[in-house]
Amino acid sequence: MPRGLRSSTTRRASSSTVEITSPRCRDVDAFAALRFAIGGGFLLAAASSDLRARKVSDRWWIALGSIGLVLLAVQLDVERADAAAAALLGSAALLFYAIFFGDPLLDQDGFHLRPLRIGLFLAAGALFVFPAALHAALGEGLPRETLDLYSLPAMVVIYQGFYWARLLHGGADAKGLIALSLLVPTYPEASPFPLLAAGPRAEGLFRSVFPFSLVVWVDALVLFLAIPLGLVLANTIRGDFALPQAFLGYRARVDAFPRFVWLMEKIDDRGQHVLVLFPKRGTKVEENLSRLRAAGIERVWVTPQIPFMVLILGGFVLAFLGGNLLLAILRPGA
Repeated sequence: MPRGLRSSTTRRASSSTVEITSPRCRDVDAFAALRFAIGGGFLLAAASSDLRARKVSDRWWIALGSIGLVLLAVQLDVERADAAAAALLGSAALLFYAIFFGDPLLDQDGFHLRPLRIGLFLAAGALFVFPAALHAALGEGLPRETLDLYSLPAMVVIYQGFYWARLLHGGADAKGLIALSLLVPTYPEASPFPLLAAGPRAEGLFRSVFPFSLVVWVDALVLFLAIPLGLVLANTIRGDFALPQAFLGYRARVDAFPRFVWLMEKIDDRGQHVLVLFPKRGTKVEENLSRLRAAGIERVWVTPQIPFMVLILGGFVLAFLGGNLLLAILRPGA
């Protein structure tokens, strides 16, 4: 057990969990508190980098995911969890490190046959199946704690799918959520938090199919909804109200073009002035700006590149302390 968990404010409970016994936080599990502190610190650093450069180094996610794996291994040992659960930890670790190391099987040039990498994925798959197969062979059902840990390797794959489906627009966003899945693999025991919750039946069902890191993402998306409202308010105050672009961006001077924005206007090959509501990555910005200047256009609509790590940081804090904002608003089963 890490030394920091043993102090006058912690104890080893009869069920082999580590709990905080401070009167104000009596029901907060020490592992939950540690995960909150580590995750918050890493996300704060990542959000700062995203704000400054719209980039986050992979080393942050490698470190955060590695800490999460080690912390979970310690917790499984402390709580004397189902030994087969370690296989899920191994499966998640193989899939996680494969993101950062080695050449991918599929890239812009197509599929590449890489035997070592294929073998790694087969090993991850075998480890994924092992706990269920073992308990089935013994005629037992999977313990709930082991079943919950199936989200570990599953979310590593799912978030990569989200990225390829463009549900996540940045590689750092996907990697950050994957690392958070490893850091907080199950819902933290942090009573009286979260403060917002649905009815008990809905909450129980929801937790079984909706991993904690997805709550972080959903809360971040709820926070994201404030951005279009802020943009339209600012545009209205400046006298630049126009629909629908006022919800998506703002007007900037061509001769003082800002950083970290996408251009929403261009002069096409037919010489027509075109508004592009959802500009694609890789657009030739300088070429388009030159054409706009030549056409005598001084101000253009741009859409900001949102530093989504800031929203994920907010979503992480809200998920821990507030819960699932969307579920709390809808309150199914209340």
